[in-house]
Amino acid sequence: MIGANGSWSSPSRATTDLFCACKKKDAKISRVNVPNNGMGTQEAHSGKCYAGIFACSHGYYREYLQTSLNAPLESNKEYVLSFFISLSDYASLAVDRLGVSFIKGDVKYEHSDIITNLHPIYIPLEDEVGMDVNEWHQLLVHFKAKGGENKLILGGFGIKRLWRTGNAPPREVSSPINRKYERDAYYYIDDVSLFEFKPEVIDTTETPWPFTYSEVPDTVLVEPVTIDKVPSDVLTVFKNLLFQSGESVLSRSSYSELDIIASYLKVDPKLNIEIYGHTDNAGDEKKNVELSTNRAKAVGDYLIAKGVNATQVKFEGFGSSKPIESNASEEGRKMNRRVEFIMKKQN
Repeated sequence: MIGANGSWSSPSRATTDLFCACKKKDAKISRVNVPNNGMGTQEAHSGKCYAGIFACSHGYYREYLQTSLNAPLESNKEYVLSFFISLSDYASLAVDRLGVSFIKGDVKYEHSDIITNLHPIYIPLEDEVGMDVNEWHQLLVHFKAKGGENKLILGGFGIKRLWRTGNAPPREVSSPINRKYERDAYYYIDDVSLFEFKPEVIDTTETPWPFTYSEVPDTVLVEPVTIDKVPSDVLTVFKNLLFQSGESVLSRSSYSELDIIASYLKVDPKLNIEIYGHTDNAGDEKKNVELSTNRAKAVGDYLIAKGVNATQVKFEGFGSSKPIESNASEEGRKMNRRVEFIMKKQN
């Protein structure tokens, strides 16, 4: 591993943050505690600490992380940068991408604005991170070195798109994130590492495999989900909503989809959601109605817990009374065990 030398700083006058687990007596008063802090709640991906940056904020304000490498990069060698990132709970904005620049020597900017004289490699966030505030996401950047680079700078270089999350700090929390204006996109960063890329040797005797490299990550950049794309008055089945068999407790894998729905509802208070639970025809119908109602309620409760106004949320369970496929096959029964929602705009 090439790696960083363990010392991190800011290349500009902007003030990056270090979050660490505090002693119990200090935890309640610290803005930079782990897991609870002024930007949200997040455990460290590993260890007890992680960094935090405003990818964008008021005006042209940006924050960057800078570190020296253990050794200069070698010309034409290929490397992989790996790091973990999490959008903070209270960030009112999310960005489409971050950038990383590998440079020679030292730089110091006497401002806290966007750094414009470097040529970063851009790392798309929309597809992998989006508006999820629960999980750490690993991002990988595969690139070829020019040679001699001994520092890396990571942060919000040329951001093209911002989108509103609907999140804001609770009133009782002291936070640098602005409550009044939707201007702040804040991210936690952890476990940054750099490795020399060593491609797997592939036998191409029978099937030739052309392999090329690029200075951009091998990630598909997708359009952000926006409020204009939410289907209004169209009944939609949740794609990733999962429950244990016979239970109404949401699995963690359901959170990211529900977080997106919550952000729509928080951004537009005139948008309402109706949630409908359904089961197959196995078992007692009275219990099926109860189970389907509880599952729809679990979805509604989650949205409300994420800050959606309770008046925007309605739910109902129908048991097995509204199948969309035949219950004669397992595949049909699986399709019938579903939770649907419909968005409706108030007049």
